[in-house]
Amino acid sequence: MGAILTEPIRGPVAWSGPELTADESWTYRLSDGDVRELDAALAVARDRSPVVEGGRRDDFPLRAFGERLARIGDALSSGRGMYLLRGLPVARWGALDTARALWGIGTYLGRAIPQNARGDLVGHVRDEGKELRDPTARGYQTRAAQSLHVDRCDVVGLLCANKAKSGGMSRVVSSMRVHNELLERCPWHLGTLYTPFAIDLRGEERDGEPPVYYRPVYSYFGGALSCGANATYIRSGQERVGRPLNAAQAEALDTFYDVCERHTLSMDLEPGDIQLLNSYVTLHDRTAYDDYDEPERKRHMLRLWLEVPNRRPLAPDFGTYDFSAGRVVGIR
Repeated sequence: MGAILTEPIRGPVAWSGPELTADESWTYRLSDGDVRELDAALAVARDRSPVVEGGRRDDFPLRAFGERLARIGDALSSGRGMYLLRGLPVARWGALDTARALWGIGTYLGRAIPQNARGDLVGHVRDEGKELRDPTARGYQTRAAQSLHVDRCDVVGLLCANKAKSGGMSRVVSSMRVHNELLERCPWHLGTLYTPFAIDLRGEERDGEPPVYYRPVYSYFGGALSCGANATYIRSGQERVGRPLNAAQAEALDTFYDVCERHTLSMDLEPGDIQLLNSYVTLHDRTAYDDYDEPERKRHMLRLWLEVPNRRPLAPDFGTYDFSAGRVVGIR
């Protein structure tokens, strides 16, 4: 276990959901000019790179909107760590151009990395008929409620193509604000939360690889605090290695999530919205949902995992599983 941060985190990154309900500085609705610029960029991208994932930033030329994306990148790395873009005309674009637009926007923020053992770079978050009791199922493949968690990347981008018939509300919380409250109210739990837990790979490890990787809930390294919580996969990971959570671990994790609930921000993502989150300073989840019967109307989100240029320093014990390398890594 490394150093434990004993001073509160200052600045906009330590936000609380109830405080942001009347503050829309973290959202931006695209103007008609932005949409025209995106339409023109899509035309170039279609001509230069028929395969969505083959496109580069130069294949998706954005001027004014590209400058805005640069500012959004700064807000993700050194501001609130959260941003919401609204108003992409996904119904008019259709499925392929919607994916191409998300990919093109992503090239202005970072480099896409694989999200699973299949190597998917543009992920599809939708009900695949799976249930969490299946030890190889992941939360995004079900309709079940998820626990607040981080994704294994610097920035996660989630674009709403279709919303559910009911439910499926997105929730976000500042893990930095949660740390501040833990430090003030119950600092004795931080020693436990700074100690690595086993994280379940849910069957996505390569042959011969361990079924888990290890990371703490909090890590302080290089002057930066990072969070790596995922209660569902922590509990099943500890079970898989034959070390179920002990009383101190369970109490610390439960307290962490109790504090999270006091500071969550809920947002109802509409078709054409892109939610962008810094994984190391926010956690996110979604509520359970009911879906439409018609396949074309079912809830469907497109997802990017991005590695960004000014990425956060990560301690060696803050491991993550790199699907492109097929191994556990810390600092890359």
